[in-house]
Amino acid sequence: MQLPRSQREEKHDNLCEELLRERAAVLGRAGTAVEDALAELTKLDNEIKTKREQLKSLKLREQCPQGLNEQQEGVEEINAKIDKFNAVRKKAQLQYYYLIVTREALGLRRHDMIREIYVIPIKKEKIQDF
Repeated sequence: MQLPRSQREEKHDNLCEELLRERAAVLGRAGTAVEDALAELTKLDNEIKTKREQLKSLKLREQCPQGLNEQQEGVEEINAKIDKFNAVRKKAQLQYYYLIVTREALGLRRHDMIREIYVIPIKKEKIQDF
C-alpha cells in the first residue's frame, strides 16, 4: 500500500527539514569549537602581556638578589604560558581544519569569509631573558 501523494510530500519535506537542521547543527558545533579555542588564545595572550608588564616592573628592582630571582621566575612563568598558548594554537588550527572539512563535505566550497572571521594568531617564541 502506498501513501497518498500529499503524505509522501509531507514526509519528504519533513526529512529535508531534518537534514538541513542537522547540517546547521554540525556547522554550528564546528564553528563553536574554533571560537572556543580562539577565546582561550585571547585569554592566554592577555595573561602573557600582564606577566610581561609585571616583569618590566621587576627589571627596575634587579639590583637586589631577590629581584633577580623574581625576574627569573617571571621569565619561567611567561615561557610556560607561551608553551600553553602554542599548544592551544595547534588545537585551534586543528579545529579550523575540521570546520573547513565539514564545510567541504556539506558542499560549501568558498571559505574566504571563514578565513576573515577565524584568524589564528602566529606562534609565540619563548623569551630568553628580559
